[in-house]
Amino acid sequence: MSTTMYSTSTAEDLQERYILPHTLSEIDRMRNQHEWVKGCASGLVKAPLDTTKPRLRIMDSATADGYWIRDVADMFPKDAEFVGFDITPDFYPPLHTIPPKVHYEVQNLIEPFPAQWKGAFDLVHQRFIISLFPDREFATVLRSLIDCVKPGGWIQLVEPDFGTPVSEPADKAIAFQTIHKLTGQVMADNHRAARLATSLAEEGMIDVSIEIFDMIAGNAHPDPELGARGRQNLFSILAAFMSGTRPRDIGLTEAEWSDLPVKFAEDMDTHKTAIRHYFVWAQKPLKQEAKFIGSSPVDAQNSDLNFPSS
Repeated sequence: MSTTMYSTSTAEDLQERYILPHTLSEIDRMRNQHEWVKGCASGLVKAPLDTTKPRLRIMDSATADGYWIRDVADMFPKDAEFVGFDITPDFYPPLHTIPPKVHYEVQNLIEPFPAQWKGAFDLVHQRFIISLFPDREFATVLRSLIDCVKPGGWIQLVEPDFGTPVSEPADKAIAFQTIHKLTGQVMADNHRAARLATSLAEEGMIDVSIEIFDMIAGNAHPDPELGARGRQNLFSILAAFMSGTRPRDIGLTEAEWSDLPVKFAEDMDTHKTAIRHYFVWAQKPLKQEAKFIGSSPVDAQNSDLNFPSS
């Protein structure tokens, strides 16, 4: 693994880059999003970790209020330990409510991690933030997270692919598909999710696997509750992204911009509107092998790439 170059970005810089609001209403949005994603993907953990193993250690990166930790805790033995970290402790649960085996830390993703985290976790989980980082910072983040995985342990990344329209019919859900243009303005790379498996393979991870879910938001979802959760989530994201963009940035007139929220909602009510999501997981080899077996890092790992979709 090559030497990591750390960015000089401050916590304030990264918080500004996260365009969604730093408020309690944003925590409510993320919890709603969590339930939508869990329902659409039929679960939260896809990595084939042996959950019966004693004294497991699980990390949740960018944990926010720790909702993911609280939800998955029952999947693991009582002696499992969880560590969640985020750039700010503002949304961490009250101390008196935190179980003994759960710990919350403050950590910037693009600054050096504590030495005691190196090779310390059976599962490292990260979701919904990778696309905010430009290439150099992404490399830092990915390597830092991989460094936390024990040999034989797993990393799981969950990210939306806002760069690939999947709504149907494509020629009618026009307002909804504006979200792809908006994310192209506010995210460093709204196609990053589609390349995560290759990035993990290039870093020497093995048994790299993917599940792809086109998560429906709105009336077309066969489960009305999940459809409503997706609708609420995407409408909130639209409002936040519009706040950081101008109509001319995505080729709209002022009148079209003013009408966008109404037409966006109408599309979710009328058409099959969806956002593609990637669950990507990989294992750290027990013994580090040379990455350049074939003509390129990807060639060397192709036999370990598995691409199921749902």
